[in-house]
Amino acid sequence: MAKTSFFEKNETVRVLNSIGDSIFICDTSFNIAWFNEQARALLESIIDYLPVDSPSDLIGKSIHDFHKNPIHQTTILLHQLPYQSTITLFDKFAANIVISEYKDEHEEKQGYILVWRDVTEKQKEMDENRKLIDEYSNAILPTVLDNAILIPLIGTLTVRRSEKLIGNVLDYCAKTNTDYVLIDFSGLTNLSDRSANTVFETMTKSLKLMGIHVVYVGITSRIVKWIIDLDLDSSVPTFATFRQGIHDVMKSEGFILKKIDDK
Repeated sequence: MAKTSFFEKNETVRVLNSIGDSIFICDTSFNIAWFNEQARALLESIIDYLPVDSPSDLIGKSIHDFHKNPIHQTTILLHQLPYQSTITLFDKFAANIVISEYKDEHEEKQGYILVWRDVTEKQKEMDENRKLIDEYSNAILPTVLDNAILIPLIGTLTVRRSEKLIGNVLDYCAKTNTDYVLIDFSGLTNLSDRSANTVFETMTKSLKLMGIHVVYVGITSRIVKWIIDLDLDSSVPTFATFRQGIHDVMKSEGFILKKIDDK
């Protein structure tokens, strides 16, 4: 451990060890000078991914040895502190990090402090939720009519999701006897200009070229505003609810819904 005034007080070390986060200290040459007990436990858990046999072997090593772009890292340390980010290590471990300078009692820089808060499990949960949202957002649901399907749009429709959606829908329709596609906007919370263009223009026009009728349902005042502001195709039949939309499609196909006991 580097001998600096920062570490001469045992109380300082005890405080750093009592903090729940992993803390790393580097000197002004970017060499690892010290880490607390939580950081040691973290390093032991990922030791198989490190080019050392034990956490203690990291003392004195340059942090540049563990970074794909040392120049970028140096720029941050010299010019962009304090710095905060979420990183992924070895494509497996996720963490929120905060990097700051530490100075002595004369306000002279002695090195850098990195606080590492492990969020691997939280990141896994977020990834699973994102995966679940993607699955729901790309769902193709059957309706009471064999030749009609429902596409519910959920959450924020990004360009990536909209492009994936259009590919799935066009492939499905090409392989089935689909005549009607009802796109439900009721679960949509946000829509970018590019993703709107993909859904309203690219997918709608592609389906029309395939001879498929497109119906927009779940149209709220906010969706109407998007359509007007983006100058999108307003010729597509629109309905406030899925129920209204499917009733119209059934009527076009010669079906009506009525109670069994109705004469």
